[in-house]
Amino acid sequence: MPRKTDTAEAVKETETQAAAEEVKQENLMYVGSTIPGIGIQNRVYTEIPEAAKEACKDVPEMRNLFIPVIKYPLAEKMLRERKGYIFSAFRKALEYKTEGGK
Repeated sequence: MPRKTDTAEAVKETETQAAAEEVKQENLMYVGSTIPGIGIQNRVYTEIPEAAKEACKDVPEMRNLFIPVIKYPLAEKMLRERKGYIFSAFRKALEYKTEGGK
């Protein structure tokens, strides 16, 4: 007879996997500065563009600029107040843009 904790852990693991699959299919909004070939500010993407994935290898913080659309109000607040991880990523993306990529 399985222990109750084994069953609970199995359910939790299944829920975690389902949530991860849902995130993969969720539309993402790019909230960074427009960078030609990488992302257009406030555009919704079904997946992160390949050029953006390459840029994220140089500047990993840029991945934080692709957010689920439902989190846009929080991101907008961070940008407006000039604090938080979204604002930090925004600044890194601006540096990347002004340096012309690495």
